[in-house]
Amino acid sequence: MTKSFQMIHTPSALQDMADRVRGESCMALDTEFVWDRTYYARLGLVQVGLSDGTCYLMDPLALPDLGVLGAWLADERILKILHDSPQDLMILQRATGMAARSVFDTRMAAGFAGLESTLSLGRLLEELLGVHLEKAHTRADWTSRPLSPEELEYAADDVRYLPRAAGCLRERAQSAGTEAWLNEELAALNAESTYGEKPPEEAYLRIRAAASLSPRQRAVLRELASWREREARQRDLPRRWLIEDRDLMDMAMAMPGPQDALPVSSRTIQRHEPALREAIRRGREVPDADCPPPVFQAERDAASRKAVDSAMAGIQRHAAVRKIDPALVCSRTEMAMLLQGGGGTGGEAHRLRGGWRAAFLREAGVSLPPADASARSLGMTFQLPGMT
Repeated sequence: MTKSFQMIHTPSALQDMADRVRGESCMALDTEFVWDRTYYARLGLVQVGLSDGTCYLMDPLALPDLGVLGAWLADERILKILHDSPQDLMILQRATGMAARSVFDTRMAAGFAGLESTLSLGRLLEELLGVHLEKAHTRADWTSRPLSPEELEYAADDVRYLPRAAGCLRERAQSAGTEAWLNEELAALNAESTYGEKPPEEAYLRIRAAASLSPRQRAVLRELASWREREARQRDLPRRWLIEDRDLMDMAMAMPGPQDALPVSSRTIQRHEPALREAIRRGREVPDADCPPPVFQAERDAASRKAVDSAMAGIQRHAAVRKIDPALVCSRTEMAMLLQGGGGTGGEAHRLRGGWRAAFLREAGVSLPPADASARSLGMTFQLPGMT
């Protein structure tokens, strides 16, 4: 097999690469990692592709310092092209300490170019360039060494065609008159908070069943989930390896006092019982005004469903006219919150009242309720679909 990439696994090779990259206006990036037995992903490879087809494979296990990569990430003069960028950029920010600026996400851009915004890289390249990618190594252990020539070629292919694909997508968005909307959406990827760790106090929102709890029970769950999040980060273990969500829920619902037995029992829970009881105590003693607000749940009556159905149908129709993926506008849950609660809280609901989404909704004829409707007065928390 002819090697069509350059391996970077020594400081001198990295310096040669830096000299070659200097002056480039764009680069494609991707990562390969293992993420099954740890809280944080274990980075195994970083792929860099240039507009002339040159590909570099950086070995983070061999390189003592990824500062050069961090500088490229932060350099606004270099456009970073990725497919489905948030996870890769989160991993790269942790590895380099630098947040990315000037990001072009080809998966997102596809949704403004007459394609689905959920296309895999393989499907996107087939649609745009007629390129077929082999996907035989998706489950490889990228932290093992040596990696096979086939695995390395597979990794290089993930960046080799991205600059061309990005150019095609931008041309399509220009032709469709959606480039300004695309640019606005891409600008949101520059927010450092997008890739940083969320406060442990928000970890309870990942648990779907939290919506069924009382305010006091949610306060207990918040403390328990916050403790688990900090412990998982410190020990670099998956959350579920410490305590399952259902066990946190059982403890939050029972809210046992100091003399009460915990409602669940296992070797792990016995090991952490003092910390768990302390978290429960804190939750029980939180002032009423500081208990977590209700989690928004869509009304299920016929009139409410009909209003949401009508709005979503309007979005679908106008998206077809504007040649964008309607999924980029909002989810059904977001629209339900906007119509039933005013979208007064929750950043994801707020976004429907400003920027290109608000313009799109006006064009689509979707009427919006006042922004200070009931959700604001109730102080509801917005739980995104898909949070688990």
